[in-house]
Amino acid sequence: MSTIVQDRFAEAKARFQTLFEAGESQLNGHRDHPLHQFRRRAIHFLEGVNFPTRRDEEWKYTSVNRILQPEYTANEAPRLSQADIEPFLIPGLDCHLLVFVNGVFQENLSQTGDFSDGLSVIDIASALSDEKYQASTTAYLEGLLESQSDAFKILNAAFAHHGLLIHAGKKAIVEKPAYLLHLAAPGEKASFNNHMNLIIAEPSSELSVIEGLFELPGAEGTYFNNHLNRIHIRENAHIHHYRLQREGKEGFLVSNVDIEQDGNSTFSSYALDLGGRLVRNNLKTKLNGSGTNTNYWGAYFAKGEQHIDNHTFIDHAVPHCISNELYKGIVTDKASGVFNGKVLVRKDAQKTNAFQQNNNLVLSDKASMDTKPELEIFADDVRCSHGATIGQLDESAVFYLRSRGLPDAQARGMLQHAFLYEAIENMKLEEVRLFAEQLVHHKFEE
Repeated sequence: MSTIVQDRFAEAKARFQTLFEAGESQLNGHRDHPLHQFRRRAIHFLEGVNFPTRRDEEWKYTSVNRILQPEYTANEAPRLSQADIEPFLIPGLDCHLLVFVNGVFQENLSQTGDFSDGLSVIDIASALSDEKYQASTTAYLEGLLESQSDAFKILNAAFAHHGLLIHAGKKAIVEKPAYLLHLAAPGEKASFNNHMNLIIAEPSSELSVIEGLFELPGAEGTYFNNHLNRIHIRENAHIHHYRLQREGKEGFLVSNVDIEQDGNSTFSSYALDLGGRLVRNNLKTKLNGSGTNTNYWGAYFAKGEQHIDNHTFIDHAVPHCISNELYKGIVTDKASGVFNGKVLVRKDAQKTNAFQQNNNLVLSDKASMDTKPELEIFADDVRCSHGATIGQLDESAVFYLRSRGLPDAQARGMLQHAFLYEAIENMKLEEVRLFAEQLVHHKFEE
C-alpha cells in the first residue's frame, strides 16, 4: 500500500514540476532575481516531502486525492471590467483595494490610493530589492522553507508570482483596511492559483486585512486556490484578519495562516466559509510574549456535496496569555464538515486563560460532521475550557415561530441564521459584518 501512495505522489509532483518549468521558460531576464532563486529552491524542496493522506492524524477526515488528480495550467487571467467586480465589493467600505484574478494582480481594477497612514503594500519581488524591507522579507521567506514538511506551503512558495508585503509602521493606526479580492475564473482546463502575503505590524500599530475569495458568475469549472499568510504582530500591535470565502462548486481551496505574536499584542481572525467543493483551512498562532490575546471566530455552511475542514492551533508557550475560539457550522444535504481545534499550554505558560467552543447543526441524514476540540495542558495554574456540540434545530423553537405565523421554511431559516450570527457578530468593521450577513443570506436562498 505504501508503494502505491508513494507512486501517486511522484506523479503529482512531476506534474507540478512540469508546470513550474513551463513558467520558467517565460521568465526571460528575471532568472537572477532573488525571488526567482527562492522559488526555484522551493520546487526542489517538494521532492523531499509527501502530500498528506488520511493516515495522518490531522488529515484523518480529509483526502487530498481529488485536489492532486487534475492536470493544472498556469495562471491565466481574463480581462475584467469594473462592472464584473462590483458584486464582490463591500458596500460603504473605504479601503485599499487590490484585485487578483486567478492569482494574477489586476492593476487596472485596483484602488490603492494614498498610503500616508503608515501602511505600505508592495509586491514581494520589489520588497526584496528595497533596502528598507530586504532583510526582513528575506528572513520571512527563508523561515518558510526551514524544516518545512507541508507540501502545500512549498507549492505556494514555488508558484506565488504576485505575493505581497503588507506593512504597518511603528505606532501607525491604519484607518483604511486593505481588501484583497481574489476572483476565480476557471476555463476549459483546471487552473492552479497561488497567493502569498507577508503581513507585519510594527510595535503599537493596528491594521485590518480583508481577504475575499469568490468565483466569477458563469465561470464554472475545476480550479485549485492555494493561499498562504505569514503574519508577525510585534509588541502591543493588533491585526484584524477577515476571510470571506465563497468559492465555486468545483473549486478547491487550501488556506494556511501562520501567526507569530510578540508581547501584549492581539490577533483577531474572522472567517466565513460558504463555498468550495473541498476546503481546508489551517490557522496556527504561536505566542512569543506574555500579555497576548488571540481571538478565532469562524462560521461555515456546507450544502450539496461540499467538504469544509477547519484546523486551528494555538500555542501558549509563555505565561499570562488569553485565547478565545468560537466556530459554528451548518452542514446539510450530502455535505461534510470537520473541526479540529488544538490548544497547547506549555509547562511555563502559567496564568493561561483559554476558551474553545465548536457548535454544529447537522440537518440531513446524509450529512456528516466530525469535531475534535483538544486541550493539551502541561501547566497547573491555568483556566482552560473546551467543548463541542452536534445537533439539529430545536423543534420547539420552530413550532413557536410557526405559531406566530411564519412558514416552516422561513422559521427554520431564521433559526439557522441566528445560529451562525453568534460567530459573525464579532466582526469589528460593520461594513464587513453586513456584507458577511448578506453572503450568508444568499447561501440560504440557494
